[in-house]
Amino acid sequence: MKFLATVALIATGVAALENGIMLSETYGGPHGSEFSDMDFVSPGQVVKSITIRTGERVNGVGINVVDPLGKPHLVYHGSYGGDNNTLTLRKDEYVTSIEAHWGEYHSHTRVRFIEFKTSADNTISGGTRATKIGKESAIEGYQLGGFFGTDGEELDSEYYSQGGRCMLVECG
Repeated sequence: MKFLATVALIATGVAALENGIMLSETYGGPHGSEFSDMDFVSPGQVVKSITIRTGERVNGVGINVVDPLGKPHLVYHGSYGGDNNTLTLRKDEYVTSIEAHWGEYHSHTRVRFIEFKTSADNTISGGTRATKIGKESAIEGYQLGGFFGTDGEELDSEYYSQGGRCMLVECG
């Protein structure tokens, strides 16, 4: 499955939207089907866990979020191939940065490696490092809130396989 996602984390190279949401730059390529977590991303939400599935490349990325009203949202983008790895965040821990590497595979740009870091210095990563690298760090008061991009059998983009972005939201 292809995956293109974007994460909004920092002000540099990031587009600010209304309601305390920012979008990161896009990393990866244009292939696959579009997806977006914009419908549930909101300031004050709490990220409970981040899941990645990786092998040689990034197969998919998921996020488990509880919105300010207490409603859970579990979303996943990409395929279910590769090794599954989940980082469960502790109370008051949040994702502060993301790094994505991308490159060509079968004439398509794919996210090859992804890494998330948290406020407690925990990390989750997988895939194969490449020479094209994108990094985003949340500005003070913001955290990773969701993704948008394109996917298929792998991540095509996002902060994470063909092309994609992250969404940053204000902390509660």
